[in-house]
Amino acid sequence: AERAQEYARLLSDRKPDRPGKRKEREKKKSNLELFKEELKLIQEEREERHKYKGVIKQMDDPESGVIIDESKIGSFDCGDPTTTNLYLGNLHPKITEQQLMEVFGKYGPLASIKIMWPRSDEEKARARNCGFVAFMNRKDGERALRYLNGKDVMGYEMKLGWGKGVPIPPHPIYIPPAMLELTMPPPPSGLPFNAQPLPRDRHKVPRMRSDGPYPVDPDDMEKMEKILPQALVKVVIPTERNLLMLIHHTIEFVIREGPMFEAMIMNRELNNPMFRFLFENQSPAHIYYRWKLYSMLQGDIQNKWRTSEFRMFKGGSIWRPPPMNPYTQGMPEELVEPEVEPRKGSLSPTQRDRLEDLIRNMTPERLKVAEVMVFCMEHSEAAEEICDCILESLSNPSTALYKKIARLYLISDILHNCGVKITNASYYRRGLEARLIPIFTEIHQTYKSIESRMKAEGFRMRVMKIFQAWEDWAVYSKDFLIRIQNAFLGLTSDAVEEAGS
Repeated sequence: AERAQEYARLLSDRKPDRPGKRKEREKKKSNLELFKEELKLIQEEREERHKYKGVIKQMDDPESGVIIDESKIGSFDCGDPTTTNLYLGNLHPKITEQQLMEVFGKYGPLASIKIMWPRSDEEKARARNCGFVAFMNRKDGERALRYLNGKDVMGYEMKLGWGKGVPIPPHPIYIPPAMLELTMPPPPSGLPFNAQPLPRDRHKVPRMRSDGPYPVDPDDMEKMEKILPQALVKVVIPTERNLLMLIHHTIEFVIREGPMFEAMIMNRELNNPMFRFLFENQSPAHIYYRWKLYSMLQGDIQNKWRTSEFRMFKGGSIWRPPPMNPYTQGMPEELVEPEVEPRKGSLSPTQRDRLEDLIRNMTPERLKVAEVMVFCMEHSEAAEEICDCILESLSNPSTALYKKIARLYLISDILHNCGVKITNASYYRRGLEARLIPIFTEIHQTYKSIESRMKAEGFRMRVMKIFQAWEDWAVYSKDFLIRIQNAFLGLTSDAVEEAGS
């Protein structure tokens, strides 16, 4: 108190006016006014910094015509074990950064997102983009890589890898809702400092009087004394930056000038909504203020504090400090939404739709057939389902002849590549073997339905060339090749029996 008064007296001292001048004494500035001036100065400096940042941002805006150094954004496969930046390849050309935020944000807070939009006609002709997503924490990035690599997003299978590390901002651009709840204050409990009672004690909390924080009934007092020591005060850092800065500066003055300064501020700012945190004892801002003041008086500093639980008052509730840098610590595993993984050996609904779309639009051109064949090889773990899909695509009598030829070429390409060193690629040989007789029984029906003799002969010659290629490759035994050839020509009855079995 004496220091506060001395501080105010020294500030009010001034030199005497020159002789002959009327003394115009300036009004004495109290500690509160000095405090306000300091806050105003800080605010002006902050606005100046923001203005400067705005200029820098405009300079980095592609529309401003300034070329950005993309090497600062990230690059693929840097080998840095600490990077949190993921490279994204094979993105749908119309996917937005907001959509990527929703896809990747399920796995942890995001530091930055950047899509490398095509600039030249050559880049646009590729019909796919790439980009980067940086997490606040490496663990979250590893989780996203594990779950999302190879996942179909808008019909494009994403290819992920680690990119060059990028600076981590103090605050993420996106926080998963489940994690955001951890930083939200708990619901009102009616207890001092909004302490949360144990679940078994919630129905025992006595009703508080409007004119006082504690019950006056002896029975209620006894209940309160039993509940409070078991209750937990959860400290939450305010998200409003201006309020947080005001609390911190108030604490600095209270520590320097003592409790009398706090009383003076409360008296002076009684009707100022910015200082409600000093009066509303159960509000999250007051709880933070009370904890932060106590923490710094115990030797902690503003950006580093003890996180272990403690009791601030004898017989009072347990206080739980907020975690330091919660967004750079990684998202707790239990908060991650469980992925609905396709069962082993099957396609996801998106992958199945993609395959059906590829087959439906395939023509006998080599590149078109090769595109579908590559998809099948990349998803060889689902060989049985893919073989069923091919069989189904050849079973529709109304399908155009050229499309049926294209689908037979697809089978031929798959069989030709069964020997490549791709996991599960050999499964196609066995999977197609079980379906080739039903397939060529259907092809026989198509052949018989062709009215034009020339078209029918051209169709037959193409199919026979496929059989000749399979014989040259020795993909199946000669006996089996004769059986499927006879099924196509309608020379045996067992083909029909096997098709129905």
